[in-house]
Amino acid sequence: MKDPFTISAHEVNKFTYCPHQWYYERAYGAKALRTAYRERNERLGLEDATGANLSRGLAYHAGFSARKRWSWALVLLALAAVAVCFLRMRGYL
Repeated sequence: MKDPFTISAHEVNKFTYCPHQWYYERAYGAKALRTAYRERNERLGLEDATGANLSRGLAYHAGFSARKRWSWALVLLALAAVAVCFLRMRGYL
């Protein structure tokens, strides 16, 4: 049985890639998830579950990357504003 308080390096790698995937696999187990996916796809009449999941995952991570870029841009803008305020207070600008 797997120790619920121990996290392996492989799990850390999975978490950094996709926290949702790591959580569901940790909570339910990979075998149970594969069974649930297969049952859902049969119920919905989806033939190529792997391709559908791949395309949804790529779209999710592409959106995540875009949000990450915007977050960094906002952080840099805030730092620039703080620097300008600091320089004005010191009389350099």
